[in-house]
Amino acid sequence: MPDGREVDQAELLGVAKDEERARSLLRALRTLSTGPDPKLREMATGVLRGDLTAEQAFTDPEYTAALFSGADGVRRAGERRTDAEAREAGERFGAWQEARSAGDENGDQGEGQGTAQPEATPRQAPQQPSGPWRNPGAPGLGGSRPAGPFGRG
Repeated sequence: MPDGREVDQAELLGVAKDEERARSLLRALRTLSTGPDPKLREMATGVLRGDLTAEQAFTDPEYTAALFSGADGVRRAGERRTDAEAREAGERFGAWQEARSAGDENGDQGEGQGTAQPEATPRQAPQQPSGPWRNPGAPGLGGSRPAGPFGRG
């Protein structure tokens, strides 16, 4: 930033609604400000500098198109991955969440969250709840819904 000023998470509370979301939005903006998409870099840098409010950025047609385009790319990549890749990604995400939670419990609120590589530990698959929504042949909530790209519907 030319003048060294960067918005803080308190300035993002209007759009984020709570402290955790504001912190997450600030991290996302910092990531986007150095990312490969020039339109998203422009938007994120403008918000971080305070030249643009988050509300303005998220309602601008060019910026929202760039955001949705990036999200669509992530969705397509998720659809192309194999079951083994999906399981591995889920395990890595679970380990990252556990490391992040441990850091939060220790009062660690630094930006380095998610960079530590915890030891890989085998994780048990979560138990599927019982009920009509988990029995595809039974009438009830979502019983006839086809399976999505990320597992059972």
